[in-house]
Amino acid sequence: MNECTEKNRRLLHFYCETIRTIGSVILIFGLIGGCGMIIFALLSKLGYWSATRPFNKVIITWFPSYLKAIFVWIGIIGLPQFIRYLVERDYKPGWILRHGEMFFYLYAFMIILEAVWIYIMNYSSPSFDIRMSMGFVSMFSVVVKVLALIGLGQILRHLMPVIEESKSLV
Repeated sequence: MNECTEKNRRLLHFYCETIRTIGSVILIFGLIGGCGMIIFALLSKLGYWSATRPFNKVIITWFPSYLKAIFVWIGIIGLPQFIRYLVERDYKPGWILRHGEMFFYLYAFMIILEAVWIYIMNYSSPSFDIRMSMGFVSMFSVVVKVLALIGLGQILRHLMPVIEESKSLV
């Protein structure tokens, strides 16, 4: 593995910088967009902004997805840290990589909150129809996502000390 990483060191460094730049830009624009949504909601509430659909309803429906997306952006920024941690011998893990397990768990929690939020916002009648069967499929996908994220958190928690130990042996 060492000779493979030595041959591709420049390419891996380019990938790390590209991913970090793209992730940072997306995170910054996302935060600006979130602040813009809050400002427009306040303007709508004060009567300075008029729209056909109340903007507060839009924010209420987008809010869980928006919070969930922040964790995806943080994960994108954490990926180059992981690559550099694997490739470089002297590199110490950054804050995002040291707390990566927590981000996986929080992301799983946000998926659960989003599913509950969507259920509460779209609750209509308890009669059985196609929406109930789609709800079962949706619930199954939420459970699979949550279990996968918890598993990734556990893998990262156990993998980081193993990588550190292998670096100290070389």
